[in-house]
Amino acid sequence: MMKARLQSLPYGWRLLLATVALGIGTGLVGIACHFLLDGVQKLAFGQEQSDLLQQFQEAGGLRRFLVLSVTGLLAAGFWYLLQKRYKILSIRKQIDQVGDREPAPLAHILHASMQVAIVGAGASVGKEGAPREVGALIAGRLGKVLSLTIKEQRVLIACGAGAGLAAVYQVPFASSLFVFETLGLSYRWKNVLLVLSSTYLATWVSQPIVGHGAIYHMSLVHWSTSSFLQAVLVALLVTPLALAFRFLAKQASRKRRKDWTILWALPLAFMVLAGIVTFYPIFMGNGQVLAQAVLSGQPFSNLALILVVKGLLVYLLLSNGAYGGTLTPSFALGIGSGYFVTMILSAVDVQLDPALGMLLGATVFLGTTLQAPMTAIALSLGFTGQSWALILPLALSAGVSYMIQNRWENKR
Repeated sequence: MMKARLQSLPYGWRLLLATVALGIGTGLVGIACHFLLDGVQKLAFGQEQSDLLQQFQEAGGLRRFLVLSVTGLLAAGFWYLLQKRYKILSIRKQIDQVGDREPAPLAHILHASMQVAIVGAGASVGKEGAPREVGALIAGRLGKVLSLTIKEQRVLIACGAGAGLAAVYQVPFASSLFVFETLGLSYRWKNVLLVLSSTYLATWVSQPIVGHGAIYHMSLVHWSTSSFLQAVLVALLVTPLALAFRFLAKQASRKRRKDWTILWALPLAFMVLAGIVTFYPIFMGNGQVLAQAVLSGQPFSNLALILVVKGLLVYLLLSNGAYGGTLTPSFALGIGSGYFVTMILSAVDVQLDPALGMLLGATVFLGTTLQAPMTAIALSLGFTGQSWALILPLALSAGVSYMIQNRWENKR
């Protein structure tokens, strides 16, 4: 009865209703992800601290080892059984297969929930895939219930993915750019209006719980004429590292274990991670701990090794059956790489700003792994609460990096 009434509304009203419902729904998804992540962290590691690294340290090495070892066993069993029964559709496949194939709602919600849960338990993958996938799922259902055209159902699913990202990270503008750059949406005025409406509404709904401040604490960064030289140098030196990580991430996704071998391989991968974090809690989680430590100026005598190990741990988990994003790991690796490169240049009497170097590194790394330079600029500024006055050096670095990537792709 209700469905018939909704479908009797004028088409424009149905599209508006779908957009508003999507913004509110994905905002609530962002809140749910926040509570799930916090709940798992408190259950696994005790009372919440203002500093996440401190929370992991105070839990003790043995507890970190046991939590991750048990998480590996549970995650392996869960994903083996889930994939044995259901086909998990990526956001891209959900968009392409509108009208032909529908994702199983409960299976996808459980799949997304497990991604968030393992990050809360300390896994080295990103949490951002989960809200994007649930946002896309909600959009698909709304589009069908309100009898939108196939074309606009596809647009709405893309909007749902962006709104999910915006709700969790409170970066609506960057999330809007993400939709256009990574999901191939055309820059038509109607698409722009739908994307902006859903992402900003989702951000507004989730803001009272998720919070509206920058995720990472960093002093205000300024730029000068030397910043342009730094932008070019960081792009030249960091882009090859980002390309290597992108290659590993794609290989991991392509070769991800889904058969019965996941039952031993994924627990083993988690045990490797558990063994490392028993002694080095800096490797805990999706990279937020590592990024904040570098941003705060914590001294590292072996930063290059830490970055290599962090990247390999992401590959290890993803290739052996875990699901998760690479956005936060990429940001952390970019912050670390930008700082490391700037310090190397300083050692040969090229005096540059370490803080700007970190932002440039993050922009280059995100732009390379996401293959979305504009999104990378907006995320780097949004995550750290920096002024858009920095857009010139960041855009230069992203542009040089983009040209390097194109040359590399053409030579393959």
